[in-house]
Amino acid sequence: MHRPAFLLSIFSAAAFGAFVTAASAAPPSIEGSWSGKGVISHGGASDQVHCRVRYTKAGGSAYTYNSTCATDTGRYELLGRIKSSGGKRYTGSVSSPDYKGSGNVLLFQKGNHLSITVTNNKGSARISLTKN
Repeated sequence: MHRPAFLLSIFSAAAFGAFVTAASAAPPSIEGSWSGKGVISHGGASDQVHCRVRYTKAGGSAYTYNSTCATDTGRYELLGRIKSSGGKRYTGSVSSPDYKGSGNVLLFQKGNHLSITVTNNKGSARISLTKN
């Protein structure tokens, strides 16, 4: 009679330990190559965009990145830096050496998927990336 209770307590302790480990585990690193697509909105118009992004660990919870994005009307090189703002959320900046523009980046990570919103005074972009 004591055996089932003992087994139940061992199982419960093991399950709780696994839950705590999973809950406290860090999300997978965003370091590496990603690619995907989205929409750029500007001046009342919108364009489809395809991007390739490379994130490099910059120390602590910060990453630098460089990306190449293309629309039907052009190709854009973008650079930036993001930092974890808690959990699977990152915030930072983006700039374009070619167009002398800059903006803000908000990134959410869900496993091997990133949802990115970029905003500046000329428009915005929403992009979904998958790790390569």
